[in-house]
Amino acid sequence: MNKALTNTLKLFELEKIDRDIYAWSGSSVGFGRIFGGQVMAQTLMAAYSTVDKKRFAHSFHSYFLRPGDMNKKIIFDVDRIRDGRSFTTRRVRAIQNGEAIFNCSISFKVKEKGLTHQLSMPKVPGPEGLESEWEMRNKLKSKIEKKYLPIWLREREIDMRQVDPVDLLNPKKSPPYKKTWIKPNGNLPKDQKIHQALMLYVSDMGLLGTAVNPHGLNFMSKNFQGASLDHAIWFHNNINFNNWHLYHIDSPISGGARGFSRGSIYTKSGRLVASTSQEGLMRVWD
Repeated sequence: MNKALTNTLKLFELEKIDRDIYAWSGSSVGFGRIFGGQVMAQTLMAAYSTVDKKRFAHSFHSYFLRPGDMNKKIIFDVDRIRDGRSFTTRRVRAIQNGEAIFNCSISFKVKEKGLTHQLSMPKVPGPEGLESEWEMRNKLKSKIEKKYLPIWLREREIDMRQVDPVDLLNPKKSPPYKKTWIKPNGNLPKDQKIHQALMLYVSDMGLLGTAVNPHGLNFMSKNFQGASLDHAIWFHNNINFNNWHLYHIDSPISGGARGFSRGSIYTKSGRLVASTSQEGLMRVWD
């Protein structure tokens, strides 16, 4: 397990302040503001601390309300909405400076057999032989300002390999699709909560980027302002994130300074384990 993955897993270790109140005061991740995937994963772990061990998250719906301050503590306030026979519902707020920066509702369920079907995974090349995101960035390091190199070349907790890579420094208009193989740079413990939390963390990567593909922009475009507005994930099956997964994303529409994207996460053998959706802010300034 590399250092980046070790540090990411430490994000999931919250301090219990009181009944249903937790806190995080370590080193946050992000650039300028706290990475949304961090707060999402932390709210999931806070909610899990109040749920029966035989129940697992199957549905997560959230809103990003304010930018997170990298240097301040985050308080997580869990509301026990309902404990039913099969389902458990929790609402969690992430708070800084007395104001909510993030809000989510999470549903947990006991395991149960039922009718089963799924759409087939798209046929794409496997991850073997594809260039990793870090390798792509390393090739471009001579073109990056020195002050940005530490974040540009930072060690990655996730090995991400794009099936159809794009030019980060000179983006061209392309179809609103993105297919990326993802796998942690190390082995995770045998804890389904950790596997779900890390997949939720990673699921925030690429959704908004897919929505701007048709416009020839990306996160490095100087006149572009982007931010996640909301995020949802559904866990369909048990997850073993120690293996390669394909994150297939499409963006059916954008407009009104917003872009909508949806994603499907498959095992290498083609089993659909999670689905995502997100609306993001897309502003272009003069």
